Amino acid sequence: MSNPFFTGPFAPMCDLFVSQQRAIGFTYDTQAKRLRRFDDFCKRYDVRNYEITEEIATTYCIRLPNEKDNTRRGRVQVMQIFAEFLVSQGYPSYIPLEKLKRVSAHTPYIFTRDEIKRLFERIDLLEPSNLTTSPLMLPLLFRVLYGCGLRISEALSLLKQDVNTDTGILYIKHGKNDRERIIPMSGSLLEMCRKFLLEVHSGTPTDMPLFYTKSRTPFCHSAIQQQFRNLLWDIGIPYQGKDVGPRIHDIRHTFICHNIHRWAEAGIPIHSKLPILSKYVGHATTNATQWYLRLTSEIYPDIRKICEHELGNFYGNIVGLAEERGDE
Repeated sequence: MSNPFFTGPFAPMCDLFVSQQRAIGFTYDTQAKRLRRFDDFCKRYDVRNYEITEEIATTYCIRLPNEKDNTRRGRVQVMQIFAEFLVSQGYPSYIPLEKLKRVSAHTPYIFTRDEIKRLFERIDLLEPSNLTTSPLMLPLLFRVLYGCGLRISEALSLLKQDVNTDTGILYIKHGKNDRERIIPMSGSLLEMCRKFLLEVHSGTPTDMPLFYTKSRTPFCHSAIQQQFRNLLWDIGIPYQGKDVGPRIHDIRHTFICHNIHRWAEAGIPIHSKLPILSKYVGHATTNATQWYLRLTSEIYPDIRKICEHELGNFYGNIVGLAEERGDE
């Protein structure tokens, strides 16, 4: 029999709380670890009747030495939500009223469609170098990033066997938080994959990295990031530093915003598409995807009225929670 996950004074209620969160669709793995940290913290107190006292809550909220803002926010927020749960179960508890916001040093750079076009045109002119074995390698990599909204780590982890050109599907076996998903490709991207596999992967084993170096090993993130900066410089978009970018991850942000904008222009109900988009890009919940509504309306002010008309107060709540960045 395995050891219990929670061993502190709130253990039974922690088990019940986590079970309820998972029952309604939340993965609740990282949060469960934070809750266990709180439960262990409470072992130093004489807890009675599952009550979080003001002393416990206030002490737990104190910033630890060298603790980052987002780390503190994560652990305190779980404690706040757990305290609300205890109150709902009939166990009076102190709920800190501090409003916690996620701190983000980076504002995503959303490329215009013209910039994406120019980026691809420049990439298509690349020739084999010390980095690649084929002029098709980087053009496909960057089109997969933009056409499927992948994280760079997901794209670089793809194997030859993860691309099914019969069904037009990419298989992401180990996405963020080890989540799996399938990614349908557009017709044009599928045709490019077929050509790529025929010319670049003829005779390679099925477990060969889809994108590989001259030494037949996967590309490292830093090498692609440097190539990306060079390409941006060539099309007149200079890299302006870590906190400004553009970063290669901004291609993923751009994919999401461009899709939301396209739906708004076409009159497609955005709220009906968000759950699909959330699954497609591998977000844990739709909350992470909803954040892009605010970001898209900032980049494309013309759709703000569309969002407000369609989503009403819900859109206002998203704007109010603009700093609550989700799972990128």
